[in-house]
Parts: sequence; C-alpha cells; structure tokens
Amino acid sequence: MRLEKIAAIFVVMVALGLPDSSQAQKRDKTQSVRTKVNTPEQEMAGFKLAPGFVIELVASERDSIINPVDLTFDDAGRLWTQTARMYPLDPIADIQWNDLLRLMDNQEEQKTHPNFKRILDLYQGKTKGTDKIIVISDLYKKTPAKATIWADGLTIPMSILPYKSGVYVAQGSEMFFLNDANGDGKADQRDPLLTGFGFTDTHTMAHTLVRGPGDWIHFSHGGLNKGEVTSLKSDAKAKIDFSKIARFSLDGKKVELVSSGLNNIWGFQLRHNGQWYGSEANDLGYSVVQLEPGVGFPGIGNDRLRPYQPFMPPLHTFRVGGTGISGTAFPDDASGTFPAEYKDVAFLANPITSSINAVKMVRNEDGTVTSSHLPDLLTSEDDWFRPVNMEFGPDGSLYIADWYNKIVSHNELPTTHPDRDKTHGRIWRIRHVSQQPREVPDFYKIKTGDLPAYLKSPSLWEKRAAWHQISDRPVTETSQLAPELIAIAGDETADPVARIHALWSLEGIKKYDAALMTKLLQASSSDLRREAIRSLNSFSLQPMEIAALTKNLIEDKNPAVRSQVIRTMTDAGNADQSVIEILVQACKPELPGNAMGGSYERRFERFLARKALEQSPAALQQFINSPAAANVPAINMLWAVQALPDGQRETAFLQFWPKANMTILDESTFVSMAAMLKNGEINAAMKQRSADPANAKTYTTFALQNQSQVQSPELAAILAAPVKTLLASNTQTDKDLALDAIGRFRIEQSSVAVAEMISDQLPDNTLRLALKAMEVSPKENQPVFAKLVQDKKMSFDVRAAALNSLSKTDPAAGKQASLKWVPQLNQTEKAELASILSSSGQGAELLVSMHEKKLLDLSAFDLPAAERILNANKNDKRSIAIMEGVKKRDEEKKKEFKGKLTRYMTVAEKNGGNPEAGKLLFQTCLACHQVGSKGQNIAPALDGSANRENEALLTAILDPDAAVESGYAVYRVNKKDGTSVEGYLVNRDNQGTTLAFMGGARVFVEAAAIKSQSFLGGRSFMVKGLIDSYSDKQVADLLSYIKTLK
Repeated sequence: MRLEKIAAIFVVMVALGLPDSSQAQKRDKTQSVRTKVNTPEQEMAGFKLAPGFVIELVASERDSIINPVDLTFDDAGRLWTQTARMYPLDPIADIQWNDLLRLMDNQEEQKTHPNFKRILDLYQGKTKGTDKIIVISDLYKKTPAKATIWADGLTIPMSILPYKSGVYVAQGSEMFFLNDANGDGKADQRDPLLTGFGFTDTHTMAHTLVRGPGDWIHFSHGGLNKGEVTSLKSDAKAKIDFSKIARFSLDGKKVELVSSGLNNIWGFQLRHNGQWYGSEANDLGYSVVQLEPGVGFPGIGNDRLRPYQPFMPPLHTFRVGGTGISGTAFPDDASGTFPAEYKDVAFLANPITSSINAVKMVRNEDGTVTSSHLPDLLTSEDDWFRPVNMEFGPDGSLYIADWYNKIVSHNELPTTHPDRDKTHGRIWRIRHVSQQPREVPDFYKIKTGDLPAYLKSPSLWEKRAAWHQISDRPVTETSQLAPELIAIAGDETADPVARIHALWSLEGIKKYDAALMTKLLQASSSDLRREAIRSLNSFSLQPMEIAALTKNLIEDKNPAVRSQVIRTMTDAGNADQSVIEILVQACKPELPGNAMGGSYERRFERFLARKALEQSPAALQQFINSPAAANVPAINMLWAVQALPDGQRETAFLQFWPKANMTILDESTFVSMAAMLKNGEINAAMKQRSADPANAKTYTTFALQNQSQVQSPELAAILAAPVKTLLASNTQTDKDLALDAIGRFRIEQSSVAVAEMISDQLPDNTLRLALKAMEVSPKENQPVFAKLVQDKKMSFDVRAAALNSLSKTDPAAGKQASLKWVPQLNQTEKAELASILSSSGQGAELLVSMHEKKLLDLSAFDLPAAERILNANKNDKRSIAIMEGVKKRDEEKKKEFKGKLTRYMTVAEKNGGNPEAGKLLFQTCLACHQVGSKGQNIAPALDGSANRENEALLTAILDPDAAVESGYAVYRVNKKDGTSVEGYLVNRDNQGTTLAFMGGARVFVEAAAIKSQSFLGGRSFMVKGLIDSYSDKQVADLLSYIKTLK
C-alpha cells in the first residue's frame, strides 16, 4: 500500500470527533472501554480542580436531567435546561444518501418525503416527542434544588431562552415561543416564529440563543446544515447555509445573517461590555474569538457574506485540543465571582477531553489580540464526564451541563450505536472558596422604580435582569425611569459596564436624549463609544442625523468603533449624501498582509463599507457625479465604485483610475479590474501593469489565490506575460507557480513552451503541474505524454498522470502505452491507476478494456472508480459488470468488519506500538491536516488525537463511511466535457466550485463547465482497506503515535 493513502484516514477521524487532553493522555484513561455507569458521587470524586475551587452537584438523572444541552438563567435566578433523549435524529439514518442530498436543497419535497416528514412533524409539534424543558429552582439554599418539568412532548429543543412568561425555543427546523399563559408553571401555548432551518445533521442545528440589545435574539447555526429560513410573522427570509451567526427580532418579523464561518460555534456569549465572543468546536487556532458582527472565518464550505469578505486570521498559535469545544463562559461580574486573575479568561467546555479549559483572550485597543493558554480549571478521571455547555449564574458560580455519556460526540460512532446513553445527565457548579453567598432577588417581583439601581450591581446577571425588566414591562410603567437611566448612562465616574446597560435600557423604552448621546460618543471608553453608535438605530433617527453624529468617529483609533459606524450606516438604510461620504471615507486602500491590528481591520472596514454602498447604488452614483467626490482620495473611490451595477461600475472606475496613479496593483484592485476586463480601457491598463517582470510573481499569486473571482479568457491572456517571466526564473517555486497558473487558467500561449523544460531531474510535483499545463495544448504535447509514460526514470505518479493525459488526447495511443506498462505494475499501483484514469470518459473506456483483457482484475476498482466508469457509459455491459462486482465485494467486506475490528482491538489494547515508527506512517497526513503549525489546513486539525477510544478509531479506519459527516465527504464535480473531479469542497458559489486535494493543491471549475455536482453519499475521503496490508506491528505503531498527539 502506498504510504500517502493513509492521510485519508484522518479526514474521517476528525469528522468523527478526535479528542485531546494532555492530562488525559498521561493517565491513559482515554482508551477506556468501561461500560459501568458511575454515580454522581463517584464521578465527583474523580474531579481535579485548580487550587481554591470546589465543585458541587446541582442536579442529575435523579431529577429528570437527561442529556442536558443548554443552560440559561431567567430573571428570577432559576436555571432552565432541557433533555435531549432523542438525540441524534439525523434523516441520514433513515433514508438513502442520494435522496438526502437531493432533499437538502428542496424543502418543499422534504415536506412530503416520508422519512424527512416524520422528523419534520416531530420538530413542528405535529407528532409528540419525548424531550422536556426543565426549570431548577431553590438553587442558592442549603436544601436540595427543585427540578420541575415545564414543558413535555418536545423533540431535542436544542436551545431555550426565557422571556416574560415563556421561552423561545430552537428545535430542529423551527423557532417558536412557548408560553405559560395561565401561570400554572407549565407551557400551554406554542407560537411559531421561524421555519425552514436545516436539520440533516442534528449536532449542527440552530442553537445557543442569546438576547442582545436592540430587541434582537442572536443564535448560532452549524456547518453541516442548510435551509431557507422564513418568518411566520412577516415576509422576511434568510438563506442560512453552513456555519453562521444570525439574529431575529423578538417578534419574529425580522431575520438576518450577522457573521459567517468556522464550523460549529457552541460557545457563544455577549460579554459585559457588549462584545460578542465565541469558540470554534475544532479549535483551529480559533478556540476563542471575538464575533464582531460582519466578521468572517474559514470553515466548512468557506461561505462568505460577500465574495470579498476577508477571513480573520487564526488568533492563537496554541491549541487547547479536541474537536468538540462546546461552551464558553467568562467570569464578567465586577466582584463576587472568580478571583481577579481570571479577568478576560474564557472557560471552555471540552467534552472530548473531559475537561474545562482556560484561555485568556484580550482584543486590544488597536485590534491586536493578546492570548494565552492557561492550566485547565477542571479535569476528570471519569471519561464519561462530557461538559457541553456552561454559564455563570446569579451567584457568580460556573454552572456546567454534563452530557455524561460513554460516547464522545455526535458522529464518533454510528448514530445507532448501543452505547449511546439516554438515561443520564448532570449539572455541576464550580465556585471559588473566596466567594461569599449572595442574595438572589426575583426581578419579576421587583418594583419598576427600583430597577435602575440594579444596573450598578457588581453582578452581571442583575444588570441583565434589570435591563430585561425595564425593556419588557409596559412603557407606561418604564418611561418614568428615563431621567434616572440617563443619569446612570451619563455618569463619567460610573463603571462603563453599568453605563452600557443603562443605554441598553434606554433603547428598550425607546427614549433618546441628544445631550447624553453626544457625551457617550465622546466617552473615553471605546466600549461606550461603540455601543452608543450601535444604539442610534434603536431611536429611529434619520440617516442624516446619524451621519452628523458619527462622521468624526469613522477615524476613531479603535477599529471596533470604526466598524460599528459602518454597520450602523448599513442598518439605517436609505443613505443620503452625508452617509455616502462617510462610507467612501472608509474605503481606504488595503494594507499588505492580513494581520490583526492593522491590515485585517482595514480589509474588514473596506468590506463593510462596500457592502453598505451596495444598498444605495443611486446615492453612490449621485455622489460620484457631485463635486464632493473630488475631495475623496481616488484610490478610495476605486474600491467604492465596485458597489455599482455592471456598466456604471466600469465608467466610474475609469473616471478615478488616472487620478489614483497606481503603478503597482494591490490585491483587491487586481481582483476588481479582473472582473471588468471586457472593457478595453481597463484591459489595457491591467495588461500594462502586468507586463512588469518585477511584479510577475505577485500578480500570478493574486490570480491563483482568487481564481473563483477572476477566471476569464481575458485574464488568461494578460497572465501570459508574468507567467513567461516566471518560467524563465531560476527559482523552482517560481516555475511551479507559472505551471500552476498555465494549467488552471488555460494559458495557451505558454503551454507548448512547458515541454522544453521536462526532465527527470524535476521534482514530481513540478512534473505533475507541467502535465496539467501541457493539457492546455494536448495535441502539440502528445509525444511528450507518450514518452513520459514509458520513461522508467519517472515515478509511478508521474507516469500515471502522463497516461491519463495521453488517453484523453489520443485514446488509441493511451491504449497502446498501457498494454506495455500496466502488466509491470503491482496491485496497489493498478488500483491507483484505476482511480486516476476513471476521471475521464476516455480513461474509463481504457480501464474497461484492460479489465476485459484481464490486465486489471476487480480488486483494482474501488467504489468511486466503479461509479465514474459507469457514469461515463451507463449502457456498457462491461461497466455494469464492474460496478456490480465491486458492490458485491464491498458487501462481503462489510460482513467481515466485526472480525477485523476484534482483531485490531486486540492489537491496540496491547499498547505495544513504537510511536517513532508510527510517526513516519503519520507524516503524510499533514498533506491535508495540521498539527500545531505544521501541515495543510484544507481539512480539520488533528491536534488532540490522544483521547480517542480504540473502537471509535478503528471503526473510522475499517469502516470510514459508518458515521462520516457530510461536510467531510468526498465532493464530486461532473464536467460537461465528460471528465470529473473529486476532492474536498472548499467553496461553491455562482462563479463555480473550488476543490482541494492532498498536499494543498486546489482546482476551480467554472459554473458554465459543470454538468452536475454533489457530495458522494456517506462516502469519506478514506479509501477502503487502507491497513489491510499493514502488519499488526505497523497498526500498533500508528495507533501508538496517534495517542501522543495532545
């Protein structure tokens, strides 16, 4: 077996949830196959906490707490949670993958498909489920807490948010409000608000409801679902695909996207100062991030709010480990909570490592980030401890939802695995010994006139409860509070956090005070300035008024303040000329790089400004035609005009282009001009700049990095000059860059010249790039293809790629060459050749012919290759026979799975492997993944693989399709020319589809060239039988090295 194939294992391993914990690894507890359930008391005995902390049991399965997910406190200090007995509930478990993939994009058909409809009926309440919402009261007394079932008959209510006499509920496809109308302590009314959320993957459904100022509720949506969400109270709609933060109004009439990216944000918090923070389940250098509205991150699908939205760079060089970070909480009380050294520390619930991690995270005034990985707050000897959510409570303690389960994650093992526990769950509370007991008031009973004083409480919960009550009670009661609220918000000696909550309360009662606003916009606290700017739209001000108040703040030293000015302009809508002037002022030229504290913030503000300008093209055109445009730097205007419709954009661009005097193009201008090359003047201008040899590498890199936005025949012609310069370079990386560009942009002028550089002294990667480049002019290069196939000095990979090129160019010549070479190949090489050749119709025909001549037996074909061969000619009886034979063989192998698992479990449990030898087998995994700072980032990081149970790990290797997530399945693009491409889906949009491959290579397929595309149903990257040829020692070595990855 060829070594590089082992890398495919780890796509599946990550998709199935690889854990991490240095402490766990040292204790070797992670390989436990324990089936005995510990009592809460036994579990507690195994907790180890940081010095000075103690832990207490709040509730457990004895109190009907089963698989809790969410924790939230109401304004009386009661703790609300829920059960998730019915988890997981994926339609994939009940229907065929081909049906599932079709139905994901067709919500109307979902309503009638029997399996989808069954689950949809549960989420919509037409069929009763078995899950409950539970309220826990009497938390702060010496007597046991009391758990009460508030609602029953639900189906995995993933998140709940108390509001007035009821709760908002995120449940599968639905968002609704449950109300206790008669006040008997039980839900009795259900009011549907939003529908259409995707639910094909249970663990990435809409979740983490958090109330924000301005009458909004924010929530997270995971990376493996998609849907068109519609309001049932208005005509509002929002397409929510992949990972997003979104928000809806309290009345359900508005729903909109807020930010994009990462994979699954379970930790999501509105901090004391009004800043949003979250955590990425898979870490990836984003274990804790500031989720400023409008921000974007890489993630499954790499879906951006706009094609030009920048991604925030990784913030941390360290990794906390694991692929399931599931909760984030900050001790944001002013006093009475954890000690001062824990200020700005995010505690992370890590169910994979059975621990509570700690990361200190500060976004500095200039935008830079200071962070450090601190010792864990808690570790557990009981590896069934699964903390999935956390929240600081009214008493300043940290409350933890413990899923308590043998199985780590949603897709570690098949969803039907019998070890999935559905009868246990615990809630814990951690406090510091220095904390003093607090009186926890019931804010529902506090008199309206007494509420403002609580805004100055050291308790963040009390501040929030007071804000809620001021906002939610009848305005006839709360309007009288305005003078006191204005006084608190305007008190320069007061804590900025108290002043912010007083401002939020003024928003709640819709009371605007001009003098106060002037003071807040000039406050020394950047948090106060930012929140004051954000609040302006809550007071129904006209855009002209907002512009007058904020025009100077667009130059604020704090980037969060500057970006909020733009967001407020965007939300105001109906931009007048004063608004446009501020927005074009924000279109400053980009700075080199994408680092926090300068270049990233500049890119982000440019994105927000252009996005805002796109809402008002007529007003922007009016500004361009006015004398005021002459006062704006021309380079700003080059970016601003990109918001105009086609035709207008080119004319406006040429108006400012001569004044900008750009001798060297920056990346965004290069991309902008590339989209307008059908205009002769712009084409000539770009061609002139691109002809400069000094910038050849820069411009070619720009083109390759932005291929999905810039691909065109016009650009290919312009790239001929820089590519020619790079081909003549003495640097191998320059040559490779040129070859990559020739093949991907089909630069015919340069293709023939590539043949002259072919040599057996070149690296394999360069030769493969050269072959792709020569395919641009296949007939001219046919002799080169034929020669390379027979050149014994070349590697198998190069000769196989050459045969693929030859067979597509001249099938007869390809057939003749294969007859000479294929008999010399071993079985592994024949299988790899079949995989390569099956990507084209000509190659598929050649494979069928070789199989017929017995040059290739059935073992050379895996299922994907057999499918591609059949797709090339569905009426060919020989293709049908191969497909049927492969299916039959794979069914037989599935029957052998249990025996193989038992065999390798025995090998693993002996722990007799050599990690150093296993490291050699593991190295090629870095062709797709990262461990720390090493490797590629086209698939999830493998940090923290140490905490994986042997059964789950071996299941992933032996039966990789058993529980693979759709986002990590192979993605196939069938092209109109009869060829197909398979890889990891990087991005798909209106321009086309980008796929990635081992080693980091990428290919972009234009939309016009695509016949069809989809994930391969339940098909992981991993090729079957990867360790079949391994000795027991090699398997033990590989597993032993995996156990060292912390």
